[in-house]
Amino acid sequence: MSAKEKILEILEKNLGGFVSGEFLAAQLKVSRTAVWKAINALRAKGYHIQGITKLGYALAEDTDRFTAAGIGACLPPTLREQLTILSYNTLDSSNNEAKRQLAAGGLADGQMLLIATEQQTAGRGRLGRSFYSPPGTGVYMSFVFSASAPLADAVGITGAAAVAVVRAVRRLTGKEAKIKWVNDVFLEGKKICGILTEAVTSLENSRAQQIVVGIGINCATMDFPEEIAAVAGSLGEGSVRRCALCAAVTQELWGFSQHLAQRPWMDEYRDASLVLGREILCIQGEQTFRAVAQAIDDHGGLVVCCADGSSKTLHSGEISIRLAGR
Repeated sequence: MSAKEKILEILEKNLGGFVSGEFLAAQLKVSRTAVWKAINALRAKGYHIQGITKLGYALAEDTDRFTAAGIGACLPPTLREQLTILSYNTLDSSNNEAKRQLAAGGLADGQMLLIATEQQTAGRGRLGRSFYSPPGTGVYMSFVFSASAPLADAVGITGAAAVAVVRAVRRLTGKEAKIKWVNDVFLEGKKICGILTEAVTSLENSRAQQIVVGIGINCATMDFPEEIAAVAGSLGEGSVRRCALCAAVTQELWGFSQHLAQRPWMDEYRDASLVLGREILCIQGEQTFRAVAQAIDDHGGLVVCCADGSSKTLHSGEISIRLAGR
């Protein structure tokens, strides 16, 4: 970690409060002049850092830069020690970068990787759909961990990620988000979050070796492309700091990842469901049929009652749903 990153992490941990130049110099084992140069370099990058004689330096509370140092400052120390955070200004997609990182060296057992980016030029969702990811207004992240788990257990992590987002949004904003099966999070009738889970598996035993969970959350995005403007929404400008939201989601998801087989998130997933008890359109390839969503089983399958009275269980795969009338 560079001197600038270390200073930024300390200022993030003391957000809104002053930290003396003497303290920073002692922590970094550098001169006060080196601290001053690092502070000016951070200001040049757009960080609002106030400096007052005899008080020191303070990072403005309205600063919302999405950086590794900022995310790390919001995590508990025990988790931060197990997590490598890489932040970027621009990526094609955070999931793509996660898989590039895995191909370059993989992960040791018990280690995790978090990829965060200010924007994505080719953000991806399920079934090849794109995810609009403009700069400076959203959380675009991929959480990567090693998992010696059967593929069936690993697939359920998508539901865990959705619950992690709902929990984090509630904790930081007080707002109650809902989950549209299987991987979208809605707030006040608008989609604010999409999730894409990809597993790197062993061909020999069909077990997931690494799991990549891509999460995109619209925090302050206001202007959406015409084709999604009617359905896309955001948490609202100024409602949450992106580093804090990313860290909160990471903390929740890490906890769930330790108990894949038990799936402790399922009751909350059902409670937050946007579709249970409602009529939906089920779309699979060229086929579309109406049904009523009745239940979500312990494996995340959606149990529906069809028009002829028969029941069937839908699995994420190549099927998607819409609320009837939307």
